[in-house]
Amino acid sequence: MDSAAQQAFYHEIKQALTARRQQQWQAAWYHLERAHILGQQNFMLHWHSHWLMLKLAADQINWPEIRGQVLRLLLTPVGHITGRLPPGNPGSSRYPVLQASAVPDDLQVYLRKSEQRQP
Repeated sequence: MDSAAQQAFYHEIKQALTARRQQQWQAAWYHLERAHILGQQNFMLHWHSHWLMLKLAADQINWPEIRGQVLRLLLTPVGHITGRLPPGNPGSSRYPVLQASAVPDDLQVYLRKSEQRQP
């Protein structure tokens, strides 16, 4: 993963954690979904984004999202082994697990740079 993309991932995580501490739930989800998009191709970052989504769902006692994140945590290794990672998927339970989505314009540059570095 390109270092700029990784920095962008951690910036989104930091924003999400700040919003979570302030109980700004919408903002926290927004930033975690963006982090998921950025980190999805890296197993550890991908798993970490789902773990933080699970914790956020637990803070809100959001049972459908908790179930969805447990499922996604279990499926993350399978997705990486099989290569079935839908680009742009934000990772929350509002989206089907295998649904590709449009990548936000401001994140596309990070993902393009990462793709260019892969052999």
